[in-house]
Amino acid sequence: MASSSAAAGSSSSSSTKPVDAKAHYSGLWIGEAQPAPGQEGDVPVNPIKWALSICPGPYPSIFGAGFFDDAADVPNAPVLFYVLKGEYDPADRSVKITKTYENRNIPEALKVEYAGKLQEGADGQPAMTGTWTNAAEGTSGFFAAASRSDFWRVGVTFHVEEKLWAWDGSVKSQ
Repeated sequence: MASSSAAAGSSSSSSTKPVDAKAHYSGLWIGEAQPAPGQEGDVPVNPIKWALSICPGPYPSIFGAGFFDDAADVPNAPVLFYVLKGEYDPADRSVKITKTYENRNIPEALKVEYAGKLQEGADGQPAMTGTWTNAAEGTSGFFAAASRSDFWRVGVTFHVEEKLWAWDGSVKSQ
């Protein structure tokens, strides 16, 4: 795949503009979640690497998944998987996402709630910024993530080996 020209995780609210509210955004979202002021010593900065789709429509209009491969706080579970589910409101471009962990050793009450806005970054890629809250642990902070997939508008085009290919929706057997 062709590489993206923007650095992963970079964002600037002053260089963002509204995205096409009716578009469907899917891909790999890269960024980070930072702790709120005063929690820096207790809460680490966490990377965001989500396989996520945002599409206008009925709930859930945001869905995806991800994992942590450095989880040292859950015995016998160095890799933690989670599901992302939420709502996208095209009228004001707001996003609400709930992250729930897929591990029986993690209490169901341990969820992370994200609230923010979907915008288009200076590089033309979709980006989200906002706040996060983990009520069960009493922690919170800020997050920013941007789509870093070359095929971020589903059904339009794909970049493969520096060549532009249009997909007509058909599947050919080889």
